[in-house]
Amino acid sequence: MARLDFKKFKNNISKASIRIYVAGVILAMLIVVMVGTVVALRLSFGSVIGQYESNVSRNLQRVAYEFDSLDGRINLVNFEYPRPDSSGIPLYAIPLEYINIVPGHAEDIKPLLGCSFSGMNAPQSRVCAGVLTNKALGAMVYVRGRFEKDNDLVSPSYIDDPRTGDHFLVSLSARGTTSQFIVTFDSVKRSGDTVIPYLSPAWSLTGFRVGSSTDRAYSREPYIKGRALKVSNTRAANRFEFIFQIPAYVFADDAYLANRSQRETTAWPPSDISKARLDIKLIGDNSAGESSIMLDSARSEPSAVFSFERMSNYLSPGEVLVFSPSNTDARIEISYTAVDDLGEARNYPFSVIDRLTDFFIGIIVPAIKIDAVAGLPDGGAIAIHGDASSVLGGWRIAAQSIVLLSSLIIIMLLASSVILRRFVLDPLYRVRRNTLHIKERFNVAGEHSLPFNIKESQNEVGVLWRNILELHEALMVHGRNAAERSKREHQFLRAIGHEIRSPLQDLMLRHNDENDPSTRYVRRISFAVKYLYGASLGQEISDGSAFKTPQEAMSSLSGNITKENITEYLMNAAESTISGIRYVGGEAMYVMVDADMLESVLTAIFNNANDFRVPGTEILVNGYLERGSAVVTIKNIGPRITIEPVEDIFEYGVSVRNSAEEDGHLGQGLYMAKTFVSRLGGSLSVRNIDDGVCFEIRLPCVS
Repeated sequence: MARLDFKKFKNNISKASIRIYVAGVILAMLIVVMVGTVVALRLSFGSVIGQYESNVSRNLQRVAYEFDSLDGRINLVNFEYPRPDSSGIPLYAIPLEYINIVPGHAEDIKPLLGCSFSGMNAPQSRVCAGVLTNKALGAMVYVRGRFEKDNDLVSPSYIDDPRTGDHFLVSLSARGTTSQFIVTFDSVKRSGDTVIPYLSPAWSLTGFRVGSSTDRAYSREPYIKGRALKVSNTRAANRFEFIFQIPAYVFADDAYLANRSQRETTAWPPSDISKARLDIKLIGDNSAGESSIMLDSARSEPSAVFSFERMSNYLSPGEVLVFSPSNTDARIEISYTAVDDLGEARNYPFSVIDRLTDFFIGIIVPAIKIDAVAGLPDGGAIAIHGDASSVLGGWRIAAQSIVLLSSLIIIMLLASSVILRRFVLDPLYRVRRNTLHIKERFNVAGEHSLPFNIKESQNEVGVLWRNILELHEALMVHGRNAAERSKREHQFLRAIGHEIRSPLQDLMLRHNDENDPSTRYVRRISFAVKYLYGASLGQEISDGSAFKTPQEAMSSLSGNITKENITEYLMNAAESTISGIRYVGGEAMYVMVDADMLESVLTAIFNNANDFRVPGTEILVNGYLERGSAVVTIKNIGPRITIEPVEDIFEYGVSVRNSAEEDGHLGQGLYMAKTFVSRLGGSLSVRNIDDGVCFEIRLPCVS
């Protein structure tokens, strides 16, 4: 497996640092916004969840209290019964408490909402019909309700027709048969005075069975009895409450068998009691004296006044109310059905925003399920189920605002990243690539094909690229000028070399004796000409490939390596024409060097030390052995080197002389010395000392 180059990876990161900083800042801001949104929603949700749980408990108590009443128990017993239709209302199974106010003995008939159905056209009218769950009372249908009439009730003239006054026309349909009855109103006379103020006007209800052949044969029905009371007198109409009973002969055998049997499994009321229909119509005269139908059970609302559906008023959006009656395994589930006016008023874009924010809230906030359960005395149970995060309306609106604001910030950050990338980072990247391309393919001819075409516009990147191009063009011009200047210098040096070559050869023939003092200087002149003009001396240059600069000539010069005693060179230097050189070393130090190169190195350093020493001071030379190296130090007293770092003094063309003093000094002497020492396997360094400058030469020592 290839090893990861961390150094290269670090370099690549440093090259893309601006892009990493920008992307990192935007990413950090995105993380802060998202984490802040999550924390804010969860903290706020935690503060309201307790309040919501207590509110659910209170609502459940209200529902349980209502279903512990007679109306609630009626609904729980008859929850599977069908709804009213055009044939009338169904018969309900009603608990025994219903007869606390029995027909014929009522002075105050209270409404029974658990089985009462309101009229569609007259909501103030309602009617309830049912059979008691107590089998001992037999097959008797109890009917109770209320209606409104413009005037008082009118009793019929029985000698003519029971229908001559106000009357109920009742039809009971069950098991394929229909029984019809007429129930009439007889005014009740109070004992004593005619009217007792605190007693309501009352009417006794009696009835007749209608013959099946002509519908006009009436026979007195002794089991029909009841009472009607006038409970209010308003300007609009009089309100009446009524209760009466009629026999259900079709279920008489079932009641008889249920009373004779000792087995608890004998069913009463019968299982098909819910299929029976009772149609009741109140027919009487209106305020204009015309006969009209004032109550019609065939035109009833589909749900009872007290019903499971109405319990949805206790629920919040997202909650479910579950009833579990004791007499069955079935469950009744009621959901929140109230109209959310605000939600209906919101148009298409806002409804989409609501759904999106709800989706994110569902992800961010944990789904805390609320399951509150309450038991009923009859063994049934009521429960409210809900997800708190979707139920808390006020908190949810605030949470939607937070999510919407966070989403806008995130969108703005993403848009900012796109803008920065499109208009800043990518243009800078193209400028960088083009600049590196120019750098890597720099040539005197200026021929290059850029990777990207950057428009030189007036924006910051365009101005930057234009300045880079101008700088590059200036460098190209400078390079061409330098090349031309070097070429002219080369040609000039060739001409000088040509003139020097013939006299120099004659001098070398005349002074070839090692004992001749002039031989040493002639050899040095020959070596200087050799390394300055090198391969090009005496040759014709056909193209630029044969051209060599002085730096190239110095670097490519090959020496004649011999074993030399460097101490002798130092002692000869002390005896040279430069006065004031004092050698303080003593022992002999042998090194493998080229004698001419070594002579050139020492001459260059001595000349430099002489040029910059204080007049009348000495140049102190020392030589000693140190850990296998011959070390030579050359110190002068004079100005310190002001270049930083001081090692730059060895660069080609660098000089510390003033411009007025630079005639004849090209900054090549110390460069040549450094180059030659390196080729000899040694090192040349310089440092500032308290009163001047010290050069140090280190060469490998041989025995």
